[in-house]
Amino acid sequence: MSYPIKFLSLQKAELDYEVTVRGGTGGDSVSELRKQIVKLSSILPSEDILESHLEPSEDLKAVKESLIKSHNNIISIKSKFDKNLFTRTENLLHHIYHRLNRINYATADVSDIYKVCNTNFNSQYKELTSFKPNAQNTQVGTSPSEPVREPINVSVTCERKFNSEIGKLKFSGKTCVRAFIQKVNEFILSRSIPQEKNLAFAFEIFTDDALHWYRCIKDRVETWDEVVVLLKQDFSQNDYDYRLLAEIRARTQGELENITIYIAIMRGMFSRLGKSLPEEDQLEILLHNIRPCYASTLASSANITDIDSLQNICRNYENIQSRLKQFREPPKVSADTVAPEFAYTKQATTSNSNINYKNYKQQSHNFNPNYSKNYSNNYNHYNKSKTTSNLTQQENHKLHVNEMTPSNDNNRKYVYCPRWLNNDNGYVCYK
Repeated sequence: MSYPIKFLSLQKAELDYEVTVRGGTGGDSVSELRKQIVKLSSILPSEDILESHLEPSEDLKAVKESLIKSHNNIISIKSKFDKNLFTRTENLLHHIYHRLNRINYATADVSDIYKVCNTNFNSQYKELTSFKPNAQNTQVGTSPSEPVREPINVSVTCERKFNSEIGKLKFSGKTCVRAFIQKVNEFILSRSIPQEKNLAFAFEIFTDDALHWYRCIKDRVETWDEVVVLLKQDFSQNDYDYRLLAEIRARTQGELENITIYIAIMRGMFSRLGKSLPEEDQLEILLHNIRPCYASTLASSANITDIDSLQNICRNYENIQSRLKQFREPPKVSADTVAPEFAYTKQATTSNSNINYKNYKQQSHNFNPNYSKNYSNNYNHYNKSKTTSNLTQQENHKLHVNEMTPSNDNNRKYVYCPRWLNNDNGYVCYK
């Protein structure tokens, strides 16, 4: 049997004990103690605290005061049942149970007091559970000298925080009803809210037109599932599936969107459809809408029968591309290199200047025997032009600087450049 404690409903004396037994500093105000217990209770549950920090006599004195409070509450419940008072009394007895289990009653001076307190606790708890409808009449201890020590699953909740989170799930009737239903169902699942309590949140989450609607239908529903059916019936668009399917077919993969996120989003869109789409149809849409960069990879895997296989193949392609982008050339050997004999040595390559020089030497050996004849003819032509012209030597040079006299050979064409005559080297330009 579990004895959960809602710490925020405890009074100052009991709350101060719960804080100090967990190593807290205590406080003068209830609000300060509540702030500490919210943090400490999540770190140190009640069943993890095996011993009290107080002396047994001091601890038992406080237990007797708490038992007096619970006894007075039970008397009030007997005269007129009050649900809130019943909850507070039950929570107080749970606090007393854990406190008694932490007291070392082996010494003779406190053993009698401990037996009395334990007997009073057992009788009060049994009497309180009899007031609760359909409650299990579980006896806490078999012996008045020692309460039952068994594993306890403590559930600590903050009702104020819980209600504030519920209030964030607002629905006015003007937003997507299916997105709202999904959020509420996920909230119910994450908080492990019982089915019978789901309807209690309706007045907190419905606003404006949706609140008027719920007040009209609340007498016709008994469960949240029935509310969901009516929500879809009254607030969904008639052509919602048709329009959503068009959006699904148009939703292609973004440029910077990886395949895992894209498929997760598409599956979320598929789940919004009122009539589920077969997986082969979903796969066909995904194959048309993913990025073209996967085409070469998918071409080698023609037998893709499910979405998971498609995701694995595309994800493997993305991993390979990521490795290609991260590739770097091997580092050069430096003075700090520990093992230079294992470093990569780049092979020496012939430079372009050396290649050009070899080509020039090869061409110089291929001398044409008609060179002398062509040289004489060109030289006479040059002298004749020089004597008959009144131009200066500088102007004559400018005139003939681009003059080229071709000389035909079997395989090559020789040309003449007058600039080279001044050097007296006899060079011939040929193509």
